Amino acid sequence: MSDPYPTYARLRAEDPVHFNEQLGGWVITRYDDVTAALRDHETFSSRRIALLVAQRGGSNPTPAVARFLELAGHWMWMLDPPTHTRMRKLMNQGFTPRAVRLLEPMIQGIVDDLVDAAVAREEVDLMADFCFPVPALVICGLYGLPPADARRVTDWCDALKVFLGAATDLGGAQAAAEAVHEMIDYLTEIMEARRVEPRDDLVSRLVAADDEGDRLGTDELVSNLLLLIAASFETTIDMLGNGLAGLLTQRDQWELLKSDPSTIPGAVDEVIRWDGPVQLTHRLLTRDVELRGKQLREGQLAYLMRGSANRDPERFADPDRIDVTRGDTGHVGLGLGVHYCIGAGLSRLEGKIALTELTRRLPDLRLVEPDRLTWRADNLQFRGLSELRASTS
Repeated sequence: MSDPYPTYARLRAEDPVHFNEQLGGWVITRYDDVTAALRDHETFSSRRIALLVAQRGGSNPTPAVARFLELAGHWMWMLDPPTHTRMRKLMNQGFTPRAVRLLEPMIQGIVDDLVDAAVAREEVDLMADFCFPVPALVICGLYGLPPADARRVTDWCDALKVFLGAATDLGGAQAAAEAVHEMIDYLTEIMEARRVEPRDDLVSRLVAADDEGDRLGTDELVSNLLLLIAASFETTIDMLGNGLAGLLTQRDQWELLKSDPSTIPGAVDEVIRWDGPVQLTHRLLTRDVELRGKQLREGQLAYLMRGSANRDPERFADPDRIDVTRGDTGHVGLGLGVHYCIGAGLSRLEGKIALTELTRRLPDLRLVEPDRLTWRADNLQFRGLSELRASTS
């Protein structure tokens, strides 16, 4: 959990298509195989939620888990075209290039305030004091949620992450179901309030677009609103944390960003490649497939290891090192194909503004214990730090 990359390297070299009994599926680790599978949604289907729930929740789910299964079945990332295409078209309106550009002043103001606070202190926990509040406040502003609710939303999202992320005990279905139930009630109340009194936020725009167009239905709309919040919030926290840990550990790269800010946009993609917040994507086989001499059967799960693909030396030179001048955006840290991350533009913008201001105003930022990073140990899919202590001068 603290460092999966040596295991990835061994799998790529010795058994790149490996069946794991505990996960109940095929672990696929080479770049070419992962990218081919991500592009082939007809064979590697996203409709895997029922199998995941069965593995983690048992064959006789509680009423809460059964309701979770029903709601999660509407999530875009659990669907294939054409249903996925229809839902994504509606939900994408808050993440178009123009929509993202309009958020820049808000993001800049949030980052400026947080850096102001950090400058006044000798030591900070970058996770709690920066990496969490940046996306938390951005998401609250984007969706029109009260900032005071950010911690509640985080707790709900954490329960989902542990369930979806192939936790080592393969449990968590009940906790995830309860989190979804509470979050659905919360978001439904907000949506109904926006129908009565629209505001200048994404929830109001989604409600209006749904009313005017091909309506998704309440369950579909609120389920995907929940998904967007969880996906765009939690992964950005870990993108910032993992990236800062890498750049401050590989100090020459931090110094390069300071001396040449034009490298910062490329650095955001490079840290996503090097240690991305999403390490794997699961898919359901719709037909029998032979891959590298192994027989993958219809109905089995495939774990497409994006974190491993991004460190494949057959695709990336010197892959275990951050190189902010690499200029190669062919990584799969943000996905690939029809399920490419809907919030990629927003995450990149948050990362660019964050690194710009941190390198400019806290140039001497250093990790307190660079050799003792504290990684969460509950999840194979979503990778991130629980804390990241740093001195500011």
